[in-house]
Parts: sequence; structure tokens; C-alpha cells
Amino acid sequence: MNSLNEGSATVVETMIADAERLGLGVHRLECGTTWIDCGIEVSGSFEAGRLYALACLGGEGDLAFSEFDLQGSPWPALSLTLSSPLKSCMGCQYAGWEVKYASEGKSRRALGSGPARMLGSSEALLDRLNLRERSSRAVLALETRKKPGDELALAVAERCSVVPEELFLLAAPTASLVGSVQIAARIVETGIHKMIEEGLPVGGLLSAWGRCPLPPVAADDLTAMGRTNDAVLYGGTAWYAFGGDDALLASLFDRLVSASSGDYGRPFLEIFQAGGGDFYKIDPALFSPAEVFVNSVATGRTFHAGRRRDDLLARSWLG
Repeated sequence: MNSLNEGSATVVETMIADAERLGLGVHRLECGTTWIDCGIEVSGSFEAGRLYALACLGGEGDLAFSEFDLQGSPWPALSLTLSSPLKSCMGCQYAGWEVKYASEGKSRRALGSGPARMLGSSEALLDRLNLRERSSRAVLALETRKKPGDELALAVAERCSVVPEELFLLAAPTASLVGSVQIAARIVETGIHKMIEEGLPVGGLLSAWGRCPLPPVAADDLTAMGRTNDAVLYGGTAWYAFGGDDALLASLFDRLVSASSGDYGRPFLEIFQAGGGDFYKIDPALFSPAEVFVNSVATGRTFHAGRRRDDLLARSWLG
């Protein structure tokens, strides 16, 4: 099996080689780890965001910019096609690794995504879905405004059993061009995660396609969190080819979309603030694509649930 960490590292090497054009900053830590600033002190770019998202997927997939019609006006979007969606999304892209490390005498935590998870994360999900690999190189992506340091890099390298010189870290805040693109690229992963939560046997996933509009960059990360969530919850469409049980799929299909949540119907930032800024007060069912299609390749049936809410996107993004 091809190593997704190797595939991701190849994408990262492309980002490093073309850093100036892409609006990226390349840095070398004392321990030897390379980290790429994708929006903390640099501008980034749409193309940098596409490559960042591709690296998060282990280098597998076809990601391209497309057009989205927002109430009669053209709007940029990202489309992606995945041949191994479970491995690329849940093995790599899902931000499930809470890296714990010590810095300045304090215990720190960082949430990471990317194929390094399959090497070093202790997430039960990875073992349950048999999503592990071995590699001499590792790539971890961090949605953060804080520059990664040696303490974090050494902790990740040790957990992944790679030398620090073969570890690559990507860092981008939510409120950045790269942040907007890479979160839009999570539309397929969001739907798969919801399938897992609902008990669908995702081992039957064969291929997937998704499209999500690009949320406009916000002036701060809190506002950006609202806008990026709205892109997926109210504007994102995911399509899956599935080889599993039609009966089970039919019984729970309408729960795979954001409209199944009691919190559905307002921009995400309003929902978040109404809950006092506490994620745990938000109905977990909300975190789903706006629209989902699943085609059963065994029976030929296609299930469809949800719809786009361009009115809520315009309210969130245009005021």
C-alpha cells in the first residue's frame, strides 16, 4: 500500500519549492523539522489552500476550484473527487489528534490533522477502521495562529517514530485564505464522520465527490469559525458511491444532513453565541453537509436528503 505520509510529503515539497508564488513562509526549527506558515504572518493564496487540503488528504484526490451560484451571483467553490474516501478523510484529514506536549514548563495541546495521525495518534477510531501505516516521513497540519515550536515538533516526531528532520508541519489560522479553502475541502469528510456517528458501516464507501463554496476571509478567527461552518452546513454537497446495506441506509439517511438538527436554521456564529460560546451546547447533529446523495452500487438506488440554504449563506457572508 502506498504511504499517504509519503504522498503528502511530496505535496509539501511542491509548496516549499514554490513558496514565494504561493504566499507561504518556510521555516526550519532547531530540531530540524520544517514548518510552513500558511497564513499566520503571510498572505497565503487559494492555490496554497488547495495544496494544503491535498496534503491533509495524504496527497490522494482531485481538488479543483469551481463556481457556485449564490443568489444569482458567481461565487468561488472547491470541488473534490476521492477514490479512497475513508482512508483519505478519516485516516488523514479528520482533525482528531490532540497532541499533548510540554512548553515553558506548562502542559500544552494542539489539534492536528493529516496523515501523521495514522502513525502517532492514539485515536480509537483509527484502530477501529484499520487506518494505520508505517512511514519514514510524517505530515501534520495545524489550524492555529500560534507558530509551532521545537517542543511540539519533537513530541510529534517521537509519537510518529520519525526523525525530526523528516517531519513537516503546516500551520494556518481559520481567518486566512488557506483556512477558508482547507475547511471547504472537508465537505466529504464531514459527511463520513456523520455516517460513523449514525452507525452506518462506512467500510462500504467506494468513492466520493463533494463541492463547497469558499467562505470569505474574516477579520478574526471567531467570525471565520462561523463563516467556515456555514459553508459546510448550508452550502456543501457530498455525493457517495456506497456498497453497503440499503435497508440500514434508508432507515437513517435523513439524519446525514445538517437539517436533522434542532439548531438548524441560523448562521453558526449566532448559534454558538446563543450557547454562551460553548460547543457542547450545540446539537452534534448540526455538524453535517447541507445536502447528501448516496448511490447504492448494489441496487442502483440513490438516496437524497437536505438542501442548500443560500439565504443563510448570504446572511452570514454578506450581512
